[in-house]
Amino acid sequence: MTARPTPARLRLKPDERRTQLIGIGLRLLVTRPIHEMSVDEVAAEAGISRGLLFRYFPTKRDYYVAVVRAAARRVLLHAEAPAEGTPAERVRGVVDGFVSFVQRRKGNYVALVRAGAGGDGLVLEVFEDTRRTLVDRVLAAADVRDPSPLLRLAVRGWLAMAEEMAVDATEEVVTTAGLIELLTGQLEAVVAQFGGRPR
Repeated sequence: MTARPTPARLRLKPDERRTQLIGIGLRLLVTRPIHEMSVDEVAAEAGISRGLLFRYFPTKRDYYVAVVRAAARRVLLHAEAPAEGTPAERVRGVVDGFVSFVQRRKGNYVALVRAGAGGDGLVLEVFEDTRRTLVDRVLAAADVRDPSPLLRLAVRGWLAMAEEMAVDATEEVVTTAGLIELLTGQLEAVVAQFGGRPR
């Protein structure tokens, strides 16, 4: 019996290879915590050696952080306020983008949250930066000037509620449109109660 020839390794440019490796990591992140992801499995799926993977990411931790950053960028890409509109319309745009993303990609979002809770300082920093950016976007969309620390904390609390509801909501309980309406109303109440002053 003759041995089957080894498939030729696909040559990619460095940026393309990094993108490929991060993409594999994003897919695997849905099925397991980041610290349980095997770089050997990632390398094998990419058709490269473990050593070559480490040419793109010096350590396993660097690779994990790159994957979590990519997951965070996907969230932020969708949770953007429209360029035009009233503060209420712009806030609704952020909420709509966030809720719709979480509901379409629950596995990805839960994986990102789980990675943030995993205890690694750099991964936690990426997760915290993502939440800070979301709070900043909500406040900017609401046209709030100089938010107090209490208001920022209250919006952070609202965000925790929003992500929990977006992950757990089913159509039998509330539609996506209904959830967006509810969360937008709750956010307006939080801003009003904790001292947001429109410009």
